[in-house]
Amino acid sequence: MQLLDSFQKKTVEAIGLLQEHGYIEAMLMLTFSGIDQMAWLTVTADESNGADFRAWVKKYIDPETSLGCTAEDLWAARCGLVHTATAESRHNLKATAKAKKIFYTTGSAKCSDNKSLDVIFINAGELVKRFMWSWLQYRLDITSDPELETLATNKAKRILNYVQSL
Repeated sequence: MQLLDSFQKKTVEAIGLLQEHGYIEAMLMLTFSGIDQMAWLTVTADESNGADFRAWVKKYIDPETSLGCTAEDLWAARCGLVHTATAESRHNLKATAKAKKIFYTTGSAKCSDNKSLDVIFINAGELVKRFMWSWLQYRLDITSDPELETLATNKAKRILNYVQSL
């Protein structure tokens, strides 16, 4: 578990540095990447997918309660931001799409007059906090579930880990 804890610590610290210096888009990209990685740790397959991301988000972030959006909205936001640096992805652009576009506020700013039915606003810092909290919840689950611990530990051995040479 030391490898996984070390990797997560570095990820959270990097997210914090990006936030501290105002690199909000990069902070969000790394947060979504972190969610992807956590979802991957929970599945037996070698690769995870959107369904795994959404399941992990529902279980550990509970976005409807904590952020006012759905796991599908976050998946669409992740795809748009990571692939094109926009709020748009095929998951919220098609006529049959159920996901809404997510735009972000920071600090105490709130959107007080959103007239668009296909757009929601969430606080970027709150998403990051929920990700950090979700890691702690997931970590508790790992320690109480031997199968999950074995799965996560074995996958953690595959995570790249940079060690600075002297």
